[in-house]
Amino acid sequence: MATTPTVYSARPLDSSLTGTMDIDFSRDLTLQHESEVPLLTMLNKLASESTRTNVFKFATGRFAPRTSTANGAQSEVAAGAAMTLDVAAGTGVYFLAGDVIEIVGATEDATHKNLGIITAVATDALTVYGYVVDGSTSYGIPAVDDGATIRRLFSAMAEGGSGRNSSQTVPTVTTQYCMDFEDYFDVTKIQAENAQYTGPERSRLREEARKKHAIDQEYATYFSRLGVDVATTTTTGKPRRLMSGLYESVTSNVLTYGATLEGNELYDFMTSVHSPMYSGGMKRMVVCSGELLANVNKLATAAIRIGTRESTWGPNITTVQFAGRIWEFVEAPALSEARTGAGIVIHPRYMKKRELISTRYEMNVQNNIDKFYRDGFWSVWGIEQRLEEVFGIIRKAA
Repeated sequence: MATTPTVYSARPLDSSLTGTMDIDFSRDLTLQHESEVPLLTMLNKLASESTRTNVFKFATGRFAPRTSTANGAQSEVAAGAAMTLDVAAGTGVYFLAGDVIEIVGATEDATHKNLGIITAVATDALTVYGYVVDGSTSYGIPAVDDGATIRRLFSAMAEGGSGRNSSQTVPTVTTQYCMDFEDYFDVTKIQAENAQYTGPERSRLREEARKKHAIDQEYATYFSRLGVDVATTTTTGKPRRLMSGLYESVTSNVLTYGATLEGNELYDFMTSVHSPMYSGGMKRMVVCSGELLANVNKLATAAIRIGTRESTWGPNITTVQFAGRIWEFVEAPALSEARTGAGIVIHPRYMKKRELISTRYEMNVQNNIDKFYRDGFWSVWGIEQRLEEVFGIIRKAA
């Protein structure tokens, strides 16, 4: 008589099972596969956090960026007159009534200053008056060039201090999300009773499922788009939320280069990512495609020094040093295959893997009616990214 199988699962389906063991396979998932899934390996080694119902993503919608650009030129206005300042499409949400802005590069004189206070926001049109400097004398706003940088400096009054509405917004359902990853393989009960089969063959299938599970998560961290799994909505009415990957969510710092990446392009981009306001320290990591890494290795400039070293978690690292800053480039096979010539600048301090259900290996999940066992891996988690200004995207022009 065959022995009753033991299930390593948090959700056994058969009441005849002898027991349950709930083991976290998150870190074991990437063993021997560190070079194939470098970002997931790093996230698993960082301190992850459990997802709690009182934690949601981006409660305040004005973290960043603080700057936009003028959409069209504007003529100067006199003291006491309002300027309707159009900003780049979709960026009006960066500003609120009461914000003091700076118009970078605007020519100041005795009656015009480049500081203004916003009194109203209509989509991407700002109503701006000259900022009151001494409590009695206000200035006009100088002419604004098309494409001029518009920077939010601070709020003129504390939120709520004079009846001003809070900038906090209630998150929609899709802002609280994790992603469901499942990779299984089926074994018939006849195969399971075959000692020759259950040894090497099930071990091979388990390793294939483990690697596929890790690679699926690696791709999702880069390319997933915030949305709903429509298929589950149609069939069950219980949609699974899909998280937003780094490639879609990083928009503040973007470098688009031509056929090859030039040294000065990279140098200038590095400098812009290390904004004094959002420096995040002097180190970054770049997960990149093999083509981008090849371009970096060929750079010839006196301003950048390049070296290589081995990491403690698998992949080799190409280190780029400039002006006291250090960037570490790691090749990510997912980017090499899906985004040729691309790279994502990340800051591990501001990334977090938020786990709803940590990775579990489920063995011999079964139903008495079915004539097979199901083995596989199951994870439910979402990537949390904070302080977008310290991240960046490097991509090759199409």
